[in-house]
Amino acid sequence: MDELFGLSMNVIAAVSVGLTLAIFAILAFFAFRNPVMFKQGLRNIPRRKTQTALIVFGLMLATVIMTAAFSTGDTVASTATADIYDLLGEVDEIIQWDAQDNPAPEDQRIIPQSELDALRAKFAGDKDIQAFLGLSFERLPVINERTSLNEADATIAAFDPAEVGVFANGISTTGDGFNLTGNGILVNKDLAEALDVQIGDTLQLIFEGKPADVVVTGIASLSPLTGAFDIGTLAKPGGAVNIDFFRQVTGREDAVDVILVSNTGDTKSGLGRTGDVEVKIKPELRDTPYELVTLKDDSITFAKLISSFFTTFFVVFGLFGIAAGVLLIFLIFIMLAAERKPEMGMARAVGARRRHLVESFLAEGMGYDLGSALVGLVAGMGVTVAMIAIVNNAGESGLGLNLRVTFTLRGLIVSFCLGVIATFLIITVASVRASRLNITSAIRDLPETKPLNPEQGTWFGYLRGLLNVMAAFGFFIGFLVLGARVSPVFSILALVSLVGPFLYVLRGTNFYLPKDERLQGGHIPFWPFFTVIGIPFYLLAVLLVRLTRDRRPSSVPLLVMAAGVIIPFVGIPLAALQDRERPIAWSAGMGAFGAIIGVLFIDWGLDTDTAFFFSAGVSLVILWAGTILRHFRIAERASMTGVSLLLLAYWYSPSSWWEPFTGKLEGNFEMFFLSGITMVAAGTFIITYNLDLLIPVVAAFGSRLGRLVPAVKTAAAYPLTARVRTGLTIAMIGLIMFGLITFSTINQNFTRLFLGDDAKGGWDIQVFTNVNNPVDDLPAALKAAGADTSPIAVAAEGYWTGFGELEFRNPGYDAAKDQPTDEYRPYPVFGADETWLRDNTFGMKFRAAGYATDADVWAALASGQKFALVDAGVTAGSQDFGTGDLLNLDKELSDGFEPFTITARNPATGEETVLTVIGQADDSAAVFFTGIIVSLPTLKTVYPEAATQAWYVRLNGGDSREYAKTIESTLFQASAESFDKLLDDQRSASAGFLLLFQGFMGLGLVVGIAALGVISFRAVVERRQQIGMLRAIGFQRSMVALSFLFESGLVAMSGILMGLLMGVSFSWVLWTSGDLDAAAGTTPFTVPWMQLAVICGIALVSSLLMTYLPARAASRIAVAEALRYE
Repeated sequence: MDELFGLSMNVIAAVSVGLTLAIFAILAFFAFRNPVMFKQGLRNIPRRKTQTALIVFGLMLATVIMTAAFSTGDTVASTATADIYDLLGEVDEIIQWDAQDNPAPEDQRIIPQSELDALRAKFAGDKDIQAFLGLSFERLPVINERTSLNEADATIAAFDPAEVGVFANGISTTGDGFNLTGNGILVNKDLAEALDVQIGDTLQLIFEGKPADVVVTGIASLSPLTGAFDIGTLAKPGGAVNIDFFRQVTGREDAVDVILVSNTGDTKSGLGRTGDVEVKIKPELRDTPYELVTLKDDSITFAKLISSFFTTFFVVFGLFGIAAGVLLIFLIFIMLAAERKPEMGMARAVGARRRHLVESFLAEGMGYDLGSALVGLVAGMGVTVAMIAIVNNAGESGLGLNLRVTFTLRGLIVSFCLGVIATFLIITVASVRASRLNITSAIRDLPETKPLNPEQGTWFGYLRGLLNVMAAFGFFIGFLVLGARVSPVFSILALVSLVGPFLYVLRGTNFYLPKDERLQGGHIPFWPFFTVIGIPFYLLAVLLVRLTRDRRPSSVPLLVMAAGVIIPFVGIPLAALQDRERPIAWSAGMGAFGAIIGVLFIDWGLDTDTAFFFSAGVSLVILWAGTILRHFRIAERASMTGVSLLLLAYWYSPSSWWEPFTGKLEGNFEMFFLSGITMVAAGTFIITYNLDLLIPVVAAFGSRLGRLVPAVKTAAAYPLTARVRTGLTIAMIGLIMFGLITFSTINQNFTRLFLGDDAKGGWDIQVFTNVNNPVDDLPAALKAAGADTSPIAVAAEGYWTGFGELEFRNPGYDAAKDQPTDEYRPYPVFGADETWLRDNTFGMKFRAAGYATDADVWAALASGQKFALVDAGVTAGSQDFGTGDLLNLDKELSDGFEPFTITARNPATGEETVLTVIGQADDSAAVFFTGIIVSLPTLKTVYPEAATQAWYVRLNGGDSREYAKTIESTLFQASAESFDKLLDDQRSASAGFLLLFQGFMGLGLVVGIAALGVISFRAVVERRQQIGMLRAIGFQRSMVALSFLFESGLVAMSGILMGLLMGVSFSWVLWTSGDLDAAAGTTPFTVPWMQLAVICGIALVSSLLMTYLPARAASRIAVAEALRYE
């Protein structure tokens, strides 16, 4: 895998390694400068081994997700590229007919032998090109006379054996190999397996109904020379014959279908010469109807693109787990700070500074970080193996590759480094927060007293809070956004604004103090010099503090403060002029800054029609309302609850409600993550601000439990004493549960919509015939061959065109702006006979005006007029996932739409035909009948060359799988599949991928469960005296244990129920509003209750199991020892 989010993986690896080394350098500097505090931090790691194991277990998730995502991408890329190299071998490019610029009937798209001879003569001895080989091929039925087995659609390749040369390199053969003479055939392994071929067997090739005997002279691996052109797990039966024999059988001219080109070098090194070969060959083809296709290079590029998509997809879905991991890190350090509070207070009392505490916490945190990164790396590799096994078990309906697990050193290094970096950043912020304590309260282990802020509830305090946020990082972020949106000039201001953050580095130092408070011998922090690029901005910040520290005014006019919020050249000096002892309303400032960014995002979203930016902006503005109400002390519970409900109301509102004001906004996978983060945050606020309202409910429930009432009441009361840690834990569990529930519910409904029996259209079996041997009447052919046709109720005929065979005028084509090749876009077409049009059971998604019923539409199509029925994939908004080269009508249909015309062009002749669209088929039709549906006479008029014949059979009853086998064994040219089997395969693949993503997202539950374990262990330590008192007044050991279990159960159930209710309700809104798919809005919504019950049950049971050990430890505390505990 070479790219992620458009960035080179080599660049990502270099930056990741550089940042990781910088982190280690900073830690080494801290250890060298102050080894005592550094060792004190490390000393804490082995003190409580169980707690340390839980912390490492919880922190490893980011590394697990990164490792699994990168390794999956590397596995897909490695497998696909290896398969491409194995299949193509020495074939690097091909020369073929350019059908786009030179329309011609298919039988005329050939390359004369003279053209091949001219190319060989021109490039003989060329340093970049080592060989050319002419290749012809046909798709023919093949019958093994010895075994009576047949293959309906084998690709028979033909070439001159004397000219094979280097093209045989890498192709394993048995028997005579490529020494093809007379009627000898070299079959590939897939055809050999299908027909149970042995060397010496006589096979029959059927061309236009005429048999030709060939003798098997060898068996070879898959290659274009043996009729295999596609990678993947699907069988590619084929073989190779002498081109003279081939021309004798088919009556072909002295010409070939394609010319294979081999670059100098082996199968891999030759790829590096592709650019030079293009430069040399393309001019030779300029005045010819042929084109050069860089087959191997294009295939490798596509494989890397797919691997990058897989990695990106898993990273995006893993963001839920990573977000939960961030919350866990904060939670852990909140509890560690609470545990070490007296120690830190005494350290501060004897002269330690805040930065010393930060360094100590960083040392401890990085110990956990490195351990979790290493464990996460190994665990991520294990997760990768499990994920690949699930994908492979999805079978042929899955990815289509037999993936082989591959770990690359670069991928593992990047995973490890990103895990270390992400955890280090959060640990740094958490450490700074933990270091801010009141020395007296800390020594006495009393609750932290919050200093009174005289500016709380005032506009001056509000503006000063915003000013500090803007100076700390707001100007930088804001000007970066404006630089991307408005003008690069703002990016220069963003650089200047980097002085601001360094002011706050200096704010806590002796250097910042005025002359009468400043001690002698103080110095500025040295570590900012490690940033290198930040050195000039740090020096400017030092200079600014030096000029302002002795000139600080007692007050600043409100208007000047307001100007400082907008202008960085005013705001940053104002921030430097502040007395560091004055409290700052950071939360109010953060809320106001969020509103500013929100407004910018809203404008960005409206300007680019991007739902992500618009919704993120609206969410930030709504949350700002809560922070401003809180700053002015306006009913904090009511205001935060109301704001959270308003935020939920926005996310629950269908996008159609906003379209009259915003227009249509486009969104993708990122909306899933954004909706989860914002909705769970809102739900957590509602729960934590109103959790005390649950106590009477819990008490009323507990009153029915007799002797357990005290345990239940204490379990309900304790979470209220630590709202922050309770809220973080609920958010962690709720976030993961929201993702799992929403994904599972939406997937279940899509599976029911697209993979229900409606997708069969009333047919039981589809039968494709060989293009060179069509069947005029399927029941008659079966009967003539001796098969029982009584099970057949109806048989209908149809013909298909491939994705590139028939083209349609692109309605969005602009000759002034677009390339000429964009004027027409391909799309498959299905031409059905009158029987199929009359007897299928597909409904209409939308009908044109003048057609009262679905039957009227089908009858109009069957009339033979030039009417067409489009599928769900051809209208606006239906091709969001990468089919941009296909036809898109850029039109949204609705019931009663006015019939409109589309223009079809036959690429072979250039003739155009106007078709009138009178309806759109249900989404379920697109499962097996993707394409524009017309009558068979219409298709034969528009594109007489259509050669892919299909028959559709409805049975009177019985097993469709068995009768499909009967058809295949009876007719040598027929390939039959039961629709029941096809649907079962796709449902199995869907279930496999659902399990894969559920497992991947469910990794986040590890974080929530670890959080409960850490909280429980900490609670045992914190409440040691309380436990002793409870035991002294009559609590039994079992009641103490149950109290802890009930407490964890209450917190876990709060998160689980929040995720469940929000996930199901949000899924219902998305489905019924039609935001996911227009057909979804008219299809009943179902909830997979059993599946959701299993998910919730696993989460709850795992949470309680994680609490069992600390609960048991609490119950075994000796009463006297606990009462003496200090």
